[in-house]
Amino acid sequence: MRMIPSADRAARLLGLAALLLHAGAQAAQAPLIAFIPGVGGDAYYGSVQCGIEAAARARGAQVQTQAPKSFDPASQIPILEAMVAKKPDAIIIAPTDGKALFAPLKRATEMGITLVLVDTTLDDASIAVSAVSSDNAEAGRLAGEEMVRLLGGRKGAVLTVNLSPGVSTTDDRERGFAQAIQAAGLRYLGQQFSNNSVQKADQIVSASLLANPDLVGIFSTAAFNTEGAVAALRAARKGDQVVLVGFNANPPGIEALKKGTVAAQVVLKPYDSGRMAGEQALNALQGRPVQQLIRTGAAVATRQSLQQPQVARHVYSFQCPPD
Repeated sequence: MRMIPSADRAARLLGLAALLLHAGAQAAQAPLIAFIPGVGGDAYYGSVQCGIEAAARARGAQVQTQAPKSFDPASQIPILEAMVAKKPDAIIIAPTDGKALFAPLKRATEMGITLVLVDTTLDDASIAVSAVSSDNAEAGRLAGEEMVRLLGGRKGAVLTVNLSPGVSTTDDRERGFAQAIQAAGLRYLGQQFSNNSVQKADQIVSASLLANPDLVGIFSTAAFNTEGAVAALRAARKGDQVVLVGFNANPPGIEALKKGTVAAQVVLKPYDSGRMAGEQALNALQGRPVQQLIRTGAAVATRQSLQQPQVARHVYSFQCPPD
């Protein structure tokens, strides 16, 4: 057996040690992105997370995700503060309130943390390097046009069950929807807020059915609102008389489409939004050009169109697609 001279062995060991140190340094230098969705357990944000993680993998970055238990600033701000304490290089967040999140996010940027907004935004988004979201006003308009089409010339009253005041995305959805409904000459009852509660949405729809015998359409701006509306229509035995258009491509929302308890669902593109948000955060960290505002599109899913590729690929899921 050939013996390796001790000098050669020492040189090889030094070389190996240098490689290990270099690999360790690279790992230590890998950018850390903190992702804070609007709420946990929502497959929409699961798809956003998948997109962010795909962008991070492609650029050698790491992602840590922590979600609030409910969609409100009181739940989200402590999580934001805990993430900031970890000193990530960037934060990608879906703010649950356009005003309440501004101050804690501004403090984070003053610490040198890069900020990217995804899905929802702030009243003053100037502290973020980029904001990525759907054009929710346009998506609301699509929902209104689909409502008119599904009514097929029927006239009557239409109601919106919204999330909470001050949430930029759902406010825009209602605005676009209202414009389409009013342009069609339908009697618009305006919006009522569920505070993201299935039970509250159920109560709103039940009361509206009693107060408005001519109610022909309901627009739900978020998943839990749709569940509450379905329950109220079922209890009143009005499911075949009132057209329900939702904003939910989560698994329960798609199942409702298949069962026919919801006539249509507006489908956003959360995976694309997450991937673009991740790319913009990393561009900012690595000195590359950054787009300040990015809009992603939307589609309308019905039971008939659900299998079409342009709809099916955007169904929300916690299962990430292959890169």
